Amino acid sequence: SSSKPFAMAEDPQVAHVEADTPPSETEAAPAESSSDAPAVVIPLAPPASSEDLEQQQRQLDEIRAEVIQTPLVGEKIPFESVACEYDKDVSPEFYNKALELCQTYDTIRVIRKDGNCFYRAFLVAQVELILADPDEKARFVSVCKGWKDRLLALGFNDFTTTDFCDTFYEFLDGIVDGGKTWARLYEETFLDDNNANYLIIFLRLVASGYVKEHEADYAPFIDGERTLHDYCVTEIEQMWVDADHLAITAFVHAMGSPIRIEYMDRGAAPDGGWHYEFPEASEQPFPPRIHLLYRPGHYDVIYKK
Repeated sequence: SSSKPFAMAEDPQVAHVEADTPPSETEAAPAESSSDAPAVVIPLAPPASSEDLEQQQRQLDEIRAEVIQTPLVGEKIPFESVACEYDKDVSPEFYNKALELCQTYDTIRVIRKDGNCFYRAFLVAQVELILADPDEKARFVSVCKGWKDRLLALGFNDFTTTDFCDTFYEFLDGIVDGGKTWARLYEETFLDDNNANYLIIFLRLVASGYVKEHEADYAPFIDGERTLHDYCVTEIEQMWVDADHLAITAFVHAMGSPIRIEYMDRGAAPDGGWHYEFPEASEQPFPPRIHLLYRPGHYDVIYKK
């Protein structure tokens, strides 16, 4: 489909923010340009102090310099490239882990570091799966197309929710009925900020919707004084915010798509191991076919030999 302005309609629960709003310490933002930083309406985070804003602006400038040179989704490259990023004396844990993973994984697809990397990495890997597996294609399409009614029933804004859902369904129809190849999807969608970000918003809405559907299960894990609704708005629905453990857990349940995440830093893994599977093995409908690599604050797609 043609590129469209990336904006949500007025909603009393959200406020207008530009896509290049300075990130918090755990967020990232895309490059600022008239072509790839369209205006977007996303939930507004609490106001920051002038000192925080100055720090955020410096972070944003650094991020922009890197992002401008980085595609949203990279081509596959040999996994050995990961080991080359670390010095065995300076970062022995990461270096040795990379060498170990080379025994299992042969390629990696690098995803832009913009706070949307988990959702983008998942979508890339999932699309590659459904292009190769008709049964998985049918399952995934069925799951996704059931979410519009579920979101509307939860009280999500009718106009904007319908827009994002219909755009995602149009994308899926292009695969199912239009027979689009990976090469065409890569050029038309995954490298285009407007088209790609519409799809990311849909995935974020699904994750948020699942949390709200299962409030009793997730509310006890919300930190601080925030309500579950506040958490969903600021940590899941808002673009450029990293996916945390709770959001990932809800998302994989919502999609019915188990994933394995390999951690370069054992301390970052939920159970202190080198990898972690979402959901846990006893809750998986089938073994994970999507594999992601986690390095501090970032996810890439990795592929088994």
